[in-house]
Amino acid sequence: MTALTSCASAPVERAQPLLHPSLDDAFAQGFQTVVGRAPFSVRLWLDGAQGWSALWDLGDGTAGASGTGPQTARFARPGVYRPSVTLSVAGSPSVTLSQRIVVLGDEPVTPSVGRYGVNEDLAADPPQQVASQLALMRAAGVEWLRLPLRWFWLEPQRGRYRWDYVDGVVEQAGDAGLQLLAVLGGTPRWSSGIDAGTRRSGVRSDAFEPTDARDFAAYVYRVVDRFKGRIGTYELMNEPNSPDHWAPKPNAARFVEMLCAGYFAAKYADPQSAVVLGGLNGNGLSLGYETPEARDFLKTIYLGAAERCFDVLAIHPYAHPTEDGGRTLQSWIDATRQYMEERGDRRPIWLTEVGWSTGASLWGHSAISEEQQAEWVHVVYDRITGPQKVFWYNFKENRPDPTDPEYQWGLVRYDLRLKPAYRAFADLKR
Repeated sequence: MTALTSCASAPVERAQPLLHPSLDDAFAQGFQTVVGRAPFSVRLWLDGAQGWSALWDLGDGTAGASGTGPQTARFARPGVYRPSVTLSVAGSPSVTLSQRIVVLGDEPVTPSVGRYGVNEDLAADPPQQVASQLALMRAAGVEWLRLPLRWFWLEPQRGRYRWDYVDGVVEQAGDAGLQLLAVLGGTPRWSSGIDAGTRRSGVRSDAFEPTDARDFAAYVYRVVDRFKGRIGTYELMNEPNSPDHWAPKPNAARFVEMLCAGYFAAKYADPQSAVVLGGLNGNGLSLGYETPEARDFLKTIYLGAAERCFDVLAIHPYAHPTEDGGRTLQSWIDATRQYMEERGDRRPIWLTEVGWSTGASLWGHSAISEEQQAEWVHVVYDRITGPQKVFWYNFKENRPDPTDPEYQWGLVRYDLRLKPAYRAFADLKR
């Protein structure tokens, strides 16, 4: 005789619904789905919620709504909000889903501490020099370090990040007491689609524009999120109005797309981060030597949405020290400031690159001595008015090649021996 047994039905395990917009949506559609400027409205919706009951807390001060249909949260003031929904269904425990929403105000984030900065590509320098360089910077009174965190280093393959290239120098610079301005750019080939064998001579493969702004935004978000609390200021791209840095030729409309995509990604990762508009070659207007695509680049930026996609404007005005350099440099800066003020814009201007090489004749100009370079340090930092922060290019000479003027910009030599310009920099705060 066969024994009969009865079994209680096991609870049906249901897949958890998904709340949108999510971080994945931001990566796929752009970060303006989850971050915007007050007043800001966000449409929230659920996937896979059939059969569930829902009670919403939209986080905007309105009474909780019910039902699994789409909801709209409206945020009148800047802040970080977490609208949520609590879901319940028979036979399963209730679950609460939430999504972080960032609402920005009109005031820019502008770091105010410190004025004296330098450029140095520490992650590309010989590792045995880094600690000595940082000690020399601090001894000279350097307060800010402009540090590239290149995209092709950090994401050599789409979606696969490696941080070992930069983690160490970021930590060392922070331990040395330096404020960091991280430069984000350097397009990997998987994003630009460029074939290394077809680019013109002298143009780096990482100078080509990304094919998709979402790729750039994802990289910006990952970097800002990782270094939140250690780096608070980011410069998006470098000299986008130069064919040497935006290939095959400058494209203001594409730069605006990248700038805004990166701006909202950075603000979502860290709402208190400051976004610096990638240092424009010259003063962003017309100095007479620009290509047609680069001329009046800043004016194109101000025509559209990009006017609100940065906290600080950066320019790279390389005036020649002994060719009426002080007056020329001041006039270039004043022209940029005047253009901004005519549009009611009082955001800060930073010089994130300025200086001159002690090498042979550069760009058709006469060579200068090391003593003249030292005097130029005093002029740039003591006599020029307007910029809130000034970053000398470069702290260290790039290579031990005295015949190439591109490698002789430093305050110190490649082997870290001091040049007169280093002592002039150190005298600035005394």
